[in-house]
Amino acid sequence: MYAQPDPRPRESETNPRPAQISRRTFALGAGTAMAAALASGPPARATAASPGNSTGGGADVAESVVFEAGEDGLEVFHVFGLTATPAGTVLAFAEGRITQHDADPHHIACRRSTDGGRTWGELRYVRRSDGTQSFVNPTPVVDTTTGRVHLFHAECFRDPGNTGGSPDRSRVYVVTSDDDGRTWSDPTDVTSLFDENPHEWTLHMPGPGHGTQLSDGRLLMPVWHRRAIAYPVPERRYGVSVVVLDPGAETWHAAGGVPLDGAYPVNESRVVERPDGSIALFGRYAAGGIHPRIVSVSTDGGRTWSDPVLDAAARPVNAVDTGVTRISGGPGSDAPSRIAFSRPDSPRRRNLTVSISYDEGASWPFNKVLTDGPASYSDIVALPGGRIGVLYGRDHADGVTPSFSRTIAFATFDVAWLTDGTDTPRSGPPVRLSAEFEDLPFLAGPRTDLAANVVEDAAASGGRRVELAAADYGDYVEAPVDVEHTAHYDVYVRFRHLPNGGVVAVTIDGERIGGTVDTSTVSVRSFKTEHLGGMRLRRGQHTVRLSAVDKHVDSSGLRISPDLITLIARDGATSS
Repeated sequence: MYAQPDPRPRESETNPRPAQISRRTFALGAGTAMAAALASGPPARATAASPGNSTGGGADVAESVVFEAGEDGLEVFHVFGLTATPAGTVLAFAEGRITQHDADPHHIACRRSTDGGRTWGELRYVRRSDGTQSFVNPTPVVDTTTGRVHLFHAECFRDPGNTGGSPDRSRVYVVTSDDDGRTWSDPTDVTSLFDENPHEWTLHMPGPGHGTQLSDGRLLMPVWHRRAIAYPVPERRYGVSVVVLDPGAETWHAAGGVPLDGAYPVNESRVVERPDGSIALFGRYAAGGIHPRIVSVSTDGGRTWSDPVLDAAARPVNAVDTGVTRISGGPGSDAPSRIAFSRPDSPRRRNLTVSISYDEGASWPFNKVLTDGPASYSDIVALPGGRIGVLYGRDHADGVTPSFSRTIAFATFDVAWLTDGTDTPRSGPPVRLSAEFEDLPFLAGPRTDLAANVVEDAAASGGRRVELAAADYGDYVEAPVDVEHTAHYDVYVRFRHLPNGGVVAVTIDGERIGGTVDTSTVSVRSFKTEHLGGMRLRRGQHTVRLSAVDKHVDSSGLRISPDLITLIARDGATSS
C-alpha cells in the first residue's frame, strides 16, 4: 500500500443511499477510425528517432532538441509549456534561467515549429528579464475559434530575509498572440483575481503545461497557490483554483478552487474535460515524497470542485510536474475517448513514460518509455495529423542540481507506437469494456441481511460507486458483465480505499483472477486501480464477484467499494 500522508481522522465525504438497480452496461466494440476524430490541420512530418538513451524509439518516434543548458548563456531551461495552434504551429515555452534557482532571474523563452516539431525556429523571449526579474511558469491556452494564444506566467519575489532559492510572492500576467506566437501583446496584470482568497496566499503560479478550452468555448486555466516559503510545509496551504475566459470576452474572471486540505497539498496541475461535461483536475503532491496524483472534479464548469483524493490509477511517483491531455473524444464527440499522460515513472526523476487511457484516466493499459535515464518536467498535447507531442527534460545539466535537465526534447509519436499496434488509425482502439459497477444489476450476498448501497462520490467514475459493509469472510458483491467479443482480456478493477476496508479477492465465473487486493486506508481519501491479470472470455454474460477474504492488520472492518471494471483485449477479438 502506498504511503499515507497525515493520518488524521477525517469525516466521510460520502452520502449513502439505497441502491437503485438498473441495467446499463457498456459493452463496447472496436472503436471507429481515429484520423477524422483528431484535430484537423497539416500532418506532422516525422523522422526517425534520435533520442539518445531512449528505450522506446523506433521509426514511429521522432525527437528533436528544443532547448539546451548553456544556450544563449543561460544556465538551464526548466518548467515547460506546450500547445499546438489551429494553424498547426507547435509552441514550446520554458523558463530560460539565467541562474538556476526558482526565484533567480529568468526569461520566458519560446520556440516555434511549423513542421510538427521536426525543426524549431530561433530562440525568442516573450518576457526578457532585466537581470533581476524572475519570470516563471509559462502556461499557454489557445482559443481554437479565433486562433488567439493566451500565455499566462508570473513574476516572483523573495521576502526580505529569504536567502533561499524559492519565492514567497508573485504577480500573474497574461500576454496574447494573434499570429501563431510570432509576436506578443503587452502584459496584462491579473493578480487581483486572487486578492480575495481566504487562505492568505501570496504566491500564485499558473499551470504549468497548458490550459484547456471547454466544449462550451470557455478557456480555463488552473493556477496554484501557497503562502510564503518560510512557513512549515503543512502551513503553506498549497491549493489550486481556476480562472475562466468566456467566449468573446476580454477579461478573465475567477471561478472555483479545490477545497483546501493539508493532507492533499496540490500544486502543479492539468485539467481535462470528460465526455459528460465534468472537468477533472490532476495535480502534483506538492509536499514531496512518493505519492499518486491528486484528483478533484467539477461538475458545474469549474465553479465548485470536489474534495481532493489520491488516485493511484498509475503508480505513485516522485513529486514532479506531469502532463495530461485529451487526445480524442470528449463532450459531443463520437470518437473514442483517449487521454494521454506523461511523467517520470520512478521514485526518482527518471524513466520518462507516456501512457494512454480509454476510461478517463481510471486505468492506463499501454505505457512506453521515452528515456530510461534522468528526466524532469513534461507536458503532452495532441498534434495535427493524429500524432502526440511530449516536451520533456532529460539528462542532467552539469554543475546544477539533479532536479534540472540538460536537454529539453520534443518527442512525437502516434497511438500505434504507444500501443504496439493495438490502436491504429485504421482499426481504432482495442476492443474494451468499461462498466460502472453501480449501473450493473449487482447483488450482495450470500446472506439476506447484507445490503450494498450506491454512494455519491464526485471522484468516482460516473460520480457514484457501490459500497458493501461486509460482516464476515466470504461476503461478496457481484454483477454480470456482458462481453460482446471473444478475446483474451486484461482485467482492471478500480476500488475506493476506505477506513476499515477489507482485503478483496476477485473471481470471474468462479475462477480466481489475480492476487488479493487490500482496499484499506488509515484516513486518506483514495482510489486505486488494480491490474488483476489476463483471462480469455467468450462472448456472452460473465459474473464478476468481489469477496471479502481478510482484514488489514490495523483494521477491524471488511468494507468493499468497487467503482469501475475495465477489460482491454490483448489479441484479435472475435464474435464467436
